[in-house]
Amino acid sequence: MQRRILVPTDCSPLSDRILTQVRRLLVRQDSEVVLLHVVEPKADVPAAELVQNAKDHLLGVRDDLVAAGATATVEIVPAGPDGAAGTIVDEAARRGASLVAMSPHGRSGVARWVRGSVAERVVRASTTPVLLANPRALTDEPTELRFERILVPLDGSELSLGVLPHVEQLARLYGSEVVLLQVEWAAGGGTLYHPAEVTMIRRPAEIEALLEPHRDRLEKAGIKARCLAAYGPEAVEIVEAAEREQASLVAMSTHGRSGFGRWVFGSVAEQVIRHCTRPLLVRRAPKEG
Repeated sequence: MQRRILVPTDCSPLSDRILTQVRRLLVRQDSEVVLLHVVEPKADVPAAELVQNAKDHLLGVRDDLVAAGATATVEIVPAGPDGAAGTIVDEAARRGASLVAMSPHGRSGVARWVRGSVAERVVRASTTPVLLANPRALTDEPTELRFERILVPLDGSELSLGVLPHVEQLARLYGSEVVLLQVEWAAGGGTLYHPAEVTMIRRPAEIEALLEPHRDRLEKAGIKARCLAAYGPEAVEIVEAAEREQASLVAMSTHGRSGFGRWVFGSVAEQVIRHCTRPLLVRRAPKEG
């Protein structure tokens, strides 16, 4: 089955970085790439000129992708009432996209594609998984992301497991190692990074045993995987684990719930999106009930 990947771009060099960063995904024979530009009105530039400029740019991008073996098309659409983010979400749903891949740091005029703005609003509303590329320094040249190690935070709920099929596909394509992480609060004193000094609700071996069936399934699919336990505020520990493990990608669901409804967007997932410096794959799980 062919995968349709929607790539929103504001035609700036920064937002176009995604085309290099996830090139292996884009040029797969079973992938169809849709290059999407959302036209937002500018008082000092005629609409026809905005459209033509975007078209000229994106046709060149499309030709480069086709030359590399990709199937690619260009779509230029006007912004809807919910702005660029709402239009991207609508286009992903309308086209049956299997993935939205975007750079969260492209800028064009007053349009800011930063975490906390367009990219974050897309993640908040999209039912399509969203891949946010690495926020590299503005002076860095973009390079292809290898996704050698994928960190997958889980909370013990079925909803949080919904990201695993997407992780499996990426791991097969990139030969990735998958690290399954479960974070729990620890009762008592001590500090976040010294769990031996606190009273643990469950010991690391118990947590890892809960993750073992998922690790085993990945291993049987030919994917190297291991389990990891951590203690403390979930978002803090996920971000810290991503750095400690040198994760190439953090993949998570935004609506997994456990206990008192943790991981609701606006809490753990939102904090990770805002503070994690690693690339992110975010899947918004269906709401419960």
